[in-house]
Parts: sequence; structure tokens; C-alpha cells
Amino acid sequence: MKNIALTILLLISNLVLSAQNSVQRIDSLVVLKNAEYELSGNILIAEKGKVIYRKSTGIGNTLANTPVTSVSSFNLASVSKIFTSVAILQLTEQGKLSLSDPVKKYIPELNNGLISISQLLSHTSGLADLQMLEKPYAEDTSKVFTIADIPGAINKDKNAFRSAPGEKWSYSNSGYNLLALIVERVSRTSFSDYLTSHIFRPAGMLNTYINTVLINVKDPNRVVGYDYLNFAPWKLLRADSLRQNHIELMHLDGLIGQSNVVSTTADLLKFDRALYNGQIIKRSSLDKAFTPTRLNNGELATSGWKNNSCYYGLGWQILKDTSNGKVVFHTGGMPGAVTAFIRNITKDQTVIVLNNITHRSTHGSAMSLLYLLNGGVPQRDKKSMANEFSRTLVKHNVNEAWARFNSIKTDTTHFYLDEREMNLAGLSMFFNNYKTQGMEVLRLNTVLFPNSANVYDSLAMALAESDEKQNAILMYRRSLELNPKSASAVNALKKLSGP
Repeated sequence: MKNIALTILLLISNLVLSAQNSVQRIDSLVVLKNAEYELSGNILIAEKGKVIYRKSTGIGNTLANTPVTSVSSFNLASVSKIFTSVAILQLTEQGKLSLSDPVKKYIPELNNGLISISQLLSHTSGLADLQMLEKPYAEDTSKVFTIADIPGAINKDKNAFRSAPGEKWSYSNSGYNLLALIVERVSRTSFSDYLTSHIFRPAGMLNTYINTVLINVKDPNRVVGYDYLNFAPWKLLRADSLRQNHIELMHLDGLIGQSNVVSTTADLLKFDRALYNGQIIKRSSLDKAFTPTRLNNGELATSGWKNNSCYYGLGWQILKDTSNGKVVFHTGGMPGAVTAFIRNITKDQTVIVLNNITHRSTHGSAMSLLYLLNGGVPQRDKKSMANEFSRTLVKHNVNEAWARFNSIKTDTTHFYLDEREMNLAGLSMFFNNYKTQGMEVLRLNTVLFPNSANVYDSLAMALAESDEKQNAILMYRRSLELNPKSASAVNALKKLSGP
């Protein structure tokens, strides 16, 4: 009996030590990614509903100088789509619609009568993303679009469909706008009120809601979304202050179904538990959602990124790698918000990462946390030499930047060199008040890629802007030698050589 008791005690001790080691490795990765400006915000990891790791890092609001805290709320971006999926499946359970129903049955003004509700859910309808709104926006640049605008915009755009229904997998936010419209028409209530009454409140998610420019909810815990300069990621810029983000964050921000659910890590864990407990949806409905969709040719609809290849079900991504169990998840990304909600339904594990800075590597980091939780190793992507050189140049000086570059230039195991990235880094620095440093990067690029016309063209443009006329002419001529058809170089030389 003593030997049995001792064996059990040793097993328990080993399990505890293993769990502790996993948490330590998880925290080490979070600290590292934060130091590398690739991960901030809120991270929550749970097993069987019990939180085993929670961390808040980063800034919630630079103006108020408030940090991210455990109660901070974030725009979920495309993670919002899982709530649209649950809403549709709930209505299916109630017999109010069928997944095989044509969308036109509920949106009769839509010309296309072939696409089905399930095809919208699985991104296999052939419908384009939101490109059909480009022309309406050009006609009225003050307009804020809503889901009511989507059917008409689809009808008027001859390129609204990229393929026949069921032929290909193609991500479509507009498809989820149509789903939200269907929910409103079938339930006879607003999409926001439906989610609140049938998902958020029943799951105990009291800090979750839809927020758009047209549905403005006051929330003191909501973080501000930030972008950053790639060569200086420690310098945060409000995402909505940048011109390139205005269309998405203002004119498309009235759209729902595809994005704009705001939530917290704690509320998402409650949602996770509600899915397991059958509080808001039946297990049979979830089984459908977690089943890969088949295309017309019998192949499974596939999505994902890099080594996180996955299938797509009904509003959920399904990881192909089943070595740790069946993993279903969704990620989200928009200016000022990058998110991940991952569920290992075999082991009842949950990984939630909400980031209010546009670090696209957040998705890979979130999946790495799941691997670490299961005793694996984190995914390691190669780092950009362009980033290393430009960031060292800004943060320190030219000598340290060159020393750093020389130390990594042959390390192709951990770093990669990309002409375009180096070029963009130099131009971005030059036109964002780092002219000297930007010029240094552009000059380096001509040394690294001496046979590229583009690198000479970019350097010439910077030289011309700096009133170095003769040097600019030399660089444009070199660009033309490599690419005689370069209209930009020809036009620039005419301008520089003129009276």
C-alpha cells in the first residue's frame, strides 16, 4: 500500500512540476515577444475552465497614460464571426431557417439566387470581400456603410463574385454582413440586440457588446487601437489617426457580423464554458460548425497561414495538426486590433490573446502558447534584417546598426533579407522625419541588390527630395540602365534636367 501511495504521490508531483514548467515557458515567450514589440494586450490561458496563466501588458490609452489591465476590453476584429455563426446555428435549431436555404429567401433583393447560408458561413459562396463598396465610396466619400448597403452593392458590381458557389474557399467579410442581415430579418430584432439577448447575457458576458461609429457604447475599460512605425515599433500612433486606415475604421465601421464585437478575456472564457455546457447552443450544432467544409470537387476548404494550415467549418477554423487534439479557433486582424481565440476541444484548453497594437505576428504567438501548454516548442519565424538594421539605426546610431547587420548577415537560419522590405523601411524612415537614417538604409539596399532598378530609383527619389540633384540624376540613370522601360525614372530625369 505504501508503494502504491508513493507512486501516486510521485505522479501527482510530476504533473504539478510539468504544469509549472509549462507556465514558466509560456511566460518566457510572452516576455520575449513583448520585448520584441510583437505581443501586448491581454493573454489568458485556461484548462478545463480554470485559469492557469493570465497577463496584461502594454498601454491601453497613451493620452490618459493608462495601462492594459485584466478588465480591459478590445475590439475582437474577425473573432466576432464566431458569434455570427452561433446566432445562425441557434436560429437553425429553432427551425426558423435551414443552412441549405438560399440567401435570397431572406434577402429577396439580392440578385444571386444560388448561394446558400452554409456557403456564407464557410466562405465558399464565391462572394468577394468588400471590394463591391469601392465604387459607392468613390461616389460618396462621406458615407458610413451598413449591412443594408451590401445587397445593392453586390447587385451593382459585376465582379462581386470571384467564383461559382462551392467552387473555392475565399474569405469574405461581406458574406458575414449578409448573415447579420439574415439574423435581423428572421429574429425581427437588431443584430446587436439579438447577440446580447441570446448569446452574451445567457453566457454571463456582461462586458461584451457591439460597438461601431453608429452604435457608440461608452466603456471606460475599452482600449485604444494603435499602429506603429515598422522601423520604430515603440512609437505608437492611434490607428484611427492614420490616413491609410480611415476607410476601414470610419466608412466601413458601420458594418456588423464580420467584426466590431468588443469583449474581454474573462468574458470570452465564459463564452468558452457556455459552449461546453450547452447553455447557448447544442453540441450537435457545434459538431457541424467544427466539421471541415467540402467544396464541389470533394476537397476540403482550406485556409490558415504559414505552418498553421487549417480547414474551415461554419465560422470556425479547424487546425489540421491534431497531434495535441482537435483544435478549433478564429483569429482577427484590423488596424489597432489583432486577436486569437483558440480552443483545444479534446483537452478542454483555451488560449485567448487580445492585442490593441497591429502586430500581425500575434496569431503565430497565440498558437505557440498552445504548443507550449502541451509541452511542445513555440513556432520560430525568421526575423527581418531590414527591421534589425533600421530599428538599431533609429534607436542607437549608424555604427551600431552596421555592427548589428554585419553580425547577422550570414545567419540565414534566424534571419532573412528582403529587398522590398529594406526599400520600404528606407522610404518610410525618410518620409517620417528620419531622413538621414532613411537615406542610409536606401544606400545599403543598392549595395545589397546592385542589379535591381528599383533600389536606385528609390534612392534617387530621396536624393532629389534632399536637393542632391546631381547624385539623384546618377541614380536615375543607373536605374534606367537596368530597366530602360521605367517611366518613373524617365519622367524624373526630364524634370531634374529641365531648365
